[in-house]
Amino acid sequence: MARAKAKKAAPKKKAPAVKKKAPAVKKKAPAKKKAAPAKKKSAAKKPAPAKKPAAKKPAPAKPAKKPAKKSAVIAAPTFHVPTGPARQRLRDALAWVEDFVVECQRLATEEGPLPWQHADTLELVGLERWGTELAKSDREAGICALVLAAQHGFPRVLEAGGAELDSMGFRGDEVLDGASVESQLDRCAKWVDAPSQATLDVVQDGFDPTRQLHTWDPELQPHDAKSFFWYYELGQLASAAVVKGDGDADSTSYYYWPAAVSVGRGLVVAARGMRTDAVEVSAILRDLYVSMTA
Repeated sequence: MARAKAKKAAPKKKAPAVKKKAPAVKKKAPAKKKAAPAKKKSAAKKPAPAKKPAAKKPAPAKPAKKPAKKSAVIAAPTFHVPTGPARQRLRDALAWVEDFVVECQRLATEEGPLPWQHADTLELVGLERWGTELAKSDREAGICALVLAAQHGFPRVLEAGGAELDSMGFRGDEVLDGASVESQLDRCAKWVDAPSQATLDVVQDGFDPTRQLHTWDPELQPHDAKSFFWYYELGQLASAAVVKGDGDADSTSYYYWPAAVSVGRGLVVAARGMRTDAVEVSAILRDLYVSMTA
C-alpha cells in the first residue's frame, strides 16, 4: 500500500525577539562651581612718618694751592768776548768752509793722528783735528775758537744744570783752587785780544795746577743726560792752551798736553757739554760755526 507520505509540518517561525532598550542613563549636570569667597579687604596701612633729610656733612676744606715756583733767573755771563785781530783771523780761516759739519767729517776720514777717545763721533774727530791744526798754525786764533765755543755754550749749561752747578766753581770770582770757569774764560778772552806778559800772568793766576781727576776720567765721566758737567774743565783747558807749551799728547791730562792739543780736545769738551738725547752733534757744530764767524 502506498503509503502516503506524511508531510512534515513546517516549523513554526519564532517571533523575533524584541530587544529591550537599556534604560537611558541620565547624565548628571556638571556641578556648579562654588563662587570664590570674597577677599577680605586689607586694612589700610598707616603712612610711614616722613624721614628727616640727613644733614649734609660739610665738605673738607681744600688745601690752599702752593704758588708755582718761579724758575730762577740766571744772570747773563759777564766775561769779555774776543773782538780783536785773532778773531778776524779765525773768521778768515773759516771763510771758505760752506758746511762746517761736512768739513769735520772730511777731516775725520783723512790720515792723521789717532783721535782722542772721547771724540766719539766722526764729526767730533774732525772737530778735534780742525782745532788742533788751527792752533798749531795760529795759536791765538785757535784759542779764540775755543773761548768762543765755550762762551757760546756756557748759558745753555747754566740753564740745564741749574742748582746742581751751585758751589761747583762755575761762577764767581775765585774758588778753592784757581778761578771759576766763567772767570777763566774771561781771562783767556782778554789774553786773546791782547797777548802780553801781564794778561798771561792773570791767566796763570786763575789756573788750578792741582786737580787729580778730570771730568773724562771713568770715576767722573757724565752721561749725556748730565752733559753739562763736561764744562767744569773748559776754563782749565783754555787756560792750559795759554800757559802751556809743548807736551805729550798721549797723557791723560792737560797738565802735560801741548797747547794745540788742549785747543782741539777743548772743542770736543765744549760740544759734548751741549750734547743731549735731543740735541745732535751736527746741530751743535753748526751753532759753533755761527758763533766763531759772527
